Parts: sequence; C-alpha cells; structure tokens
Amino acid sequence: MNITAKAAQQIARLVDAEDALTAARREEAKTAKAAQRATDRAKAARAKVAPARAELRKAERTGKGLAAATRRLTARMAKAADLEQTARVARHQARLAARAARAAARRLDRLALRAATTATRMVGEVAERMGRHTATAPEQDKTLPVEELPAVKEIEAHADRFKALDADAKATAKLADAEKKWLRRLPVGVYGRVTVTRTNGGTVIDADQVAVAYLDNGLGVPPRKARKDTFKVALAEAPAVEVAEDVALVLTA
Repeated sequence: MNITAKAAQQIARLVDAEDALTAARREEAKTAKAAQRATDRAKAARAKVAPARAELRKAERTGKGLAAATRRLTARMAKAADLEQTARVARHQARLAARAARAAARRLDRLALRAATTATRMVGEVAERMGRHTATAPEQDKTLPVEELPAVKEIEAHADRFKALDADAKATAKLADAEKKWLRRLPVGVYGRVTVTRTNGGTVIDADQVAVAYLDNGLGVPPRKARKDTFKVALAEAPAVEVAEDVALVLTA
C-alpha cells in the first residue's frame, strides 16, 4: 500500500472514530441524566418510608388503623427497593457509557497521531516527487563557441582573480553577518546616528500545504519551475615548476 492510499485509509478511520466518539459522548450524557433521575426518585421514595414507619408505630400504640398503616409501610418499602434497584442499574449503565466514551476518545487520539505522522511522510514524499519533476529548463548561460575560447593563461588569470575576490567577499560577508547579528539584539529606537527599525517580513507560499491542497483536490503534483544550473569553478594549485620559474623571473628582474 502506497503512502497516499494509507493516508486516505487512516483519514477514513479517523472520521469513523470521530463519529463514534460523538455517539459515545451523547450516550454518556443520556445515561448520566437517566441515572440522576433514577437516583432522585429512589431518594424521594426512601424519604417516604420514615413517615409510614412512624404512622405504623402510632397505630400500634393506639390500636387504630393498624392494617392500613402496615400496608402503607410495606408498599412504600417495596417501591423504595424497586426504585433503588432501578437507580443502581442506571448508574451502572452510566459508568459503562462513560468508560466507552473514554475508550473512544483514546482511540481517536491514537488514530489522529497516526494520521498526522502518515500525512507528514506523505508531504515529504510529495515534496521529493516535486523536486524530481522539472519543467522546461530555463535559458542557460551563453557560452563561447570553441573557436572564440581565450588562451589558457587568460582563463587561469581570471580564475585566480575570482578565487581571491570570492574569498574576500565571503570573509567580508561573514564579518557583516556577525555585526548584523550583534545589531539585531537592539530594540527599535534611535541611538545617536543609528536608527533601528523592524518591518514585517510578510509571508511566503507554504509548499507543503500547497502539495496537500493539490492532492486533496485531485490535481496531482503542483507545477514546478526549473532553476538555472549551478555554476562552480575549481582552481587547482599551480605546478611547482611553474611557481619556481615565476620566482626566478622575479629575482632576475
């Protein structure tokens, strides 16, 4: 299974898990309310047992209405027992529903983590494919035809100057970066002849998000624009014999 199909499968599972969690939480709330109502009814029924028991004791003392008091107490005690059993069952169901909701939430968290990991890998693979997918090559450097090539000595002289200037530029750039880094610590303000300001850097296109959006809409890989070839110049050290000859010429002069 490729990464895209795996991501789609995990997203489908994630949607199902979200629906299951919603249903589980709805059931949890429903059973909790039912358990509370059953508990309240059982509590009210227990509260009616005490007056009926007091009436029975009074009937026993007076000898009047004894049978009716006995029937009333028996009926209320039976009703209280039934309601207590119903409340006990309702509370058990509420606990089971709460446990199921917690399990559904944990499953959703696991699937969300897996989906996020897979999506990250998918974006990386898409970005890699985007890097391999190139459009028409841009206009390349205009190079001299073979018959117009300068002498090797002239090429080497230009390369020597480039090497020296490039080294100086890189060293100067490093020094400038160090000074800039030091200056960036300063808050916005005026310091003598120095004025420090900061401007919002704006935004740039999020290539990873663009890749995901293209895939979500079935557009495939986003178009890419090719860049010019990387240009490098390698300069070998001059042979020792040539260096010695140059030194000899200088000493002779």
